[in-house]
Amino acid sequence: MTKEDSSRVGTVKDRYFFAIGAAVLVTLLWSSSYILNKFAFQHNIGPFTLAGLRYTVSAITLLLIRLILVNRTIIKPKPDTQKENARIKLRPYYLVILGITGYLMAQGLQYAGQMLITPTQTSMILSVGNTAALLILDVFWLRELRGRSTFIGIMAALAGVVVFYFPWDFGKSHFSGIVLILASCAGYAIHLALTRHLLKNGRAKSGDLVLIPMSIGAFGMLIIGLSFEGLPSFSWPLLGILLWLGVINGSIAFSLWTWSQKHLRAYENSLINNLMLLEVTVLDVLFLHRSLSVVEVLGLLMAGLAIAFVQIYSHLKRPTQ
Repeated sequence: MTKEDSSRVGTVKDRYFFAIGAAVLVTLLWSSSYILNKFAFQHNIGPFTLAGLRYTVSAITLLLIRLILVNRTIIKPKPDTQKENARIKLRPYYLVILGITGYLMAQGLQYAGQMLITPTQTSMILSVGNTAALLILDVFWLRELRGRSTFIGIMAALAGVVVFYFPWDFGKSHFSGIVLILASCAGYAIHLALTRHLLKNGRAKSGDLVLIPMSIGAFGMLIIGLSFEGLPSFSWPLLGILLWLGVINGSIAFSLWTWSQKHLRAYENSLINNLMLLEVTVLDVLFLHRSLSVVEVLGLLMAGLAIAFVQIYSHLKRPTQ
């Protein structure tokens, strides 16, 4: 192996680990959203209105950042033919699909489903449903999941999630809530798979797949929220929560998450997303003083070790691909 090859491999490894770090940071931010949402709902704001306002703030923030960066560019770079071709290949309907699936479905329907079933049931359905839906799309579309060991690791992570939520009591659950959460899982998986497909095949840059889809989803959620839930009474705490959710947990987090999909396979992103199970639990213990049973700790360990195994195994396999 030449020096150039070694340098290239080192750069790929660095980007891979940096992408993992960025994705983990995003899950930490998104996990804090569960606590912030709980405080926001105490101010009598509906789920679609909260989600719509949050992502409206995110979209405006991204737009302002883009305008500032463009205005500060005194000398415009020469056009890159490859990038121009990528922009040409990115059809508008892709952006509409990403906006509907990634935000209106994955976020809006999730918020709506949480009002009909318990948070525990919501978390379990999301963890299992998101991964299962993405595995189905991987089999028929992306085909990035190869190797029995990786598949066993994913199944072990799902088993840890199921063990954590044992026993599963759906007797008093509202059937509509379960359907809404499952529809949210389908939207999440389609959005993740389509984003990975567009980035992997050079049809778009990561920045192109955030602002417009987020704006489409935010507009849809805001229309639904204001039509059925009404305008909330704003207060300074609620405005602070909306700004944090929009700027930090929204625009910055989704930009990092989309960028990480350039260097991580779709199922790797989905597995890292399951770290939110551990993170939300820790935040629940710290802020809401929740106590954990032995079974819950066992489930967390199973899920965490399985996720770590898949990431390490995927990294060891990459140099040979």
